[in-house]
Amino acid sequence: MNKRDRDLLRNQAVCAVFGHELDRATLTPTCKPIAAGAGDYGADPIGDGTFRMVPSGDVVDFEERNRRLAR
Repeated sequence: MNKRDRDLLRNQAVCAVFGHELDRATLTPTCKPIAAGAGDYGADPIGDGTFRMVPSGDVVDFEERNRRLAR
């Protein structure tokens, strides 16, 4: 019986610590993307009729804001 056979963490149904799933071979946290898709998904008004797009930070007018958010 080698050390890996006695490893209780790797032998669990879900290899996890404090709610974070771990890779069984290296015991490092697995990374999963939390946001899908590219492009802007919001806009903040600046006050002079322009908007700062989120997350790109581009400053655009009302028509461009609507075009980008319609995608």
